[in-house]
Amino acid sequence: MDHELAVKNQAVERYFLGEMEPAEREEFEEHFFVCESCADDVRATSTFVDNAKAILAEPQARPKAARGRNWTAWLRPAFLSTAVAAACLAVMAYQNFSVIPGLRAPQSITKAYSLDGVTRSSSAGPKVPAGAPLRFEMPWDGAAAGNVYVELRSGSKTVSSGSIAVPAAHDPLDVYFPGHVSPGRYNVVVRSFDNGQPGRELMNNEFEVIP
Repeated sequence: MDHELAVKNQAVERYFLGEMEPAEREEFEEHFFVCESCADDVRATSTFVDNAKAILAEPQARPKAARGRNWTAWLRPAFLSTAVAAACLAVMAYQNFSVIPGLRAPQSITKAYSLDGVTRSSSAGPKVPAGAPLRFEMPWDGAAAGNVYVELRSGSKTVSSGSIAVPAAHDPLDVYFPGHVSPGRYNVVVRSFDNGQPGRELMNNEFEVIP
């Protein structure tokens, strides 16, 4: 999937609304891992949805039932379907007209967890609360140019992977893995990327996701 197709198909909106088939969802996840624009859109929408969930989870005052009306009418399926559809449209409208255009200017969306960039067999690493954005910064010495290949691994299983552009010399390598993972120990593995293929290991840092 290229960027033009992702925009044309409203991939970000459909991704969060759960309207994608598994194959299309996987293809889009591979795309926004390497597409900075789509990754920004996914980050912004994820932040907005999390904030909306937090607001909706707050207890609301119960309105008094109007005399002569059936107060249970709002529980009817027709009303609920309309309400859900309206809420989804509100999310999409806010994203398209407020959140995404605002990303054209620098913003601080979420903090990054620091990894020291040293390859070793075992390391305590940072502890990341479950549900927190998986964004990491590692020191970069310019050991490779162009792109590097990054893997998020759980033991021998690769959870997410793809190539990303390297930063300027002495800037940190900033890596973001969309979505959430279950509690446990994980590794961020950085490899060289030559001729479209992952190569030798450059960094291997461990972190832990805690409940």
